[in-house]
Amino acid sequence: MKVLHIEDRRENRLLVRKLLESRGFTVTDAADGLTGIELAFETRPDLILVDINIPGLDGYAVVTKLKGDPRLADIPVVAITAEGDRRRALSLGFDGFLTKPIQMATFVDELRQFLEGKRETVSDAERTTQLVEENRRVVDHLEAKVRELTRANERLREVDALKMEVLRNVSHELSTPMTPLLGYVKMLAGAELGPVTDAQRGVLTRMDGSLHRLKGLIDNLLNVTRFATGAVSLQRAVVDPGRVVEQAVLATREAAAARACTLDVAVGAVEPVIADAGRLTDALRQVIDNAIRFGPEGQTVRVEARLVVEGDGDRRGLELIVDDAGPGIAPELRDRVCQPFYQVDGSATRQVGGAGLGLAIAERTCALHGGQLRIGRAPSGGARVVLAIPTRPDH
Repeated sequence: MKVLHIEDRRENRLLVRKLLESRGFTVTDAADGLTGIELAFETRPDLILVDINIPGLDGYAVVTKLKGDPRLADIPVVAITAEGDRRRALSLGFDGFLTKPIQMATFVDELRQFLEGKRETVSDAERTTQLVEENRRVVDHLEAKVRELTRANERLREVDALKMEVLRNVSHELSTPMTPLLGYVKMLAGAELGPVTDAQRGVLTRMDGSLHRLKGLIDNLLNVTRFATGAVSLQRAVVDPGRVVEQAVLATREAAAARACTLDVAVGAVEPVIADAGRLTDALRQVIDNAIRFGPEGQTVRVEARLVVEGDGDRRGLELIVDDAGPGIAPELRDRVCQPFYQVDGSATRQVGGAGLGLAIAERTCALHGGQLRIGRAPSGGARVVLAIPTRPDH
């Protein structure tokens, strides 16, 4: 016979286990209500013992859940507790009520009686009274929890706003010295401050590359914090989508060459759009850069621009599509990868660096334009990222 024992105190679980296993029972135990419910569905025991005062869901909530499911409703559930009210316990669904400390001489025999069909009951009038009282307690508990969660959410929003403000200020402070550093390195590499040897020029070139990478990370931090704090406004103008693609591809050619990637560009019969050219170009650049970094070396990254016409032609949109030959993004992760700082592989040993901001920036850029970023599967099996915006703003 299988027994599930839900009890938070380890010494009590060990005592019951020794008593029952010595008499041929198989015992599974849990230290909290939620785990106990999961084990009940998993093991389908012949008898369930539940302490009333357990963490998570208390014993009353546990028996309500167990008895409310047809798969478990026929399993006898016995309260074994030093606390709790017998009438309340039996009214809410317990089939028996044993008090602690347990009587070791009779404990096993008492449990066998429940296995053989014994059930303790209360009158219908008493059950009704207890159920009405329980409903009141549940409502009071839920009301308190709602207040608690509301206060917690307010604190989280305040902390999140403060975090973004700190990130914005720190990013701004970091970006300030970047301009002179880049300028000085350029001056040194150009021998403007004196002769430079080939070895020194090689070092300066590597320094310049690292500084530009650092500048890119800082710029991304500034962008994502501005989006989060609502400090971004679009500078709309008539934009040529072909020019957007050209500029984004040009900005990523060096990264593509470093990984021996081919950028396959296809601009269809598009039409001008009303958009912020700089932000749209940066969003596309972020997506292309992600495709290059997360795909295999030597891959072909396809960048496409196409016009989408819906209805009778009154709804027209631009789609900027980037396909890679990488591992793709699982459907359950496609929303999460657009959250700032989230990375599919966030481990310290990940092979691809970055702060997890590229898709977040691209997604928010699309949203500001009245569009959306969609992630799917490319024909190659890799990821397809689509930046879709209307050709004309709604307002």
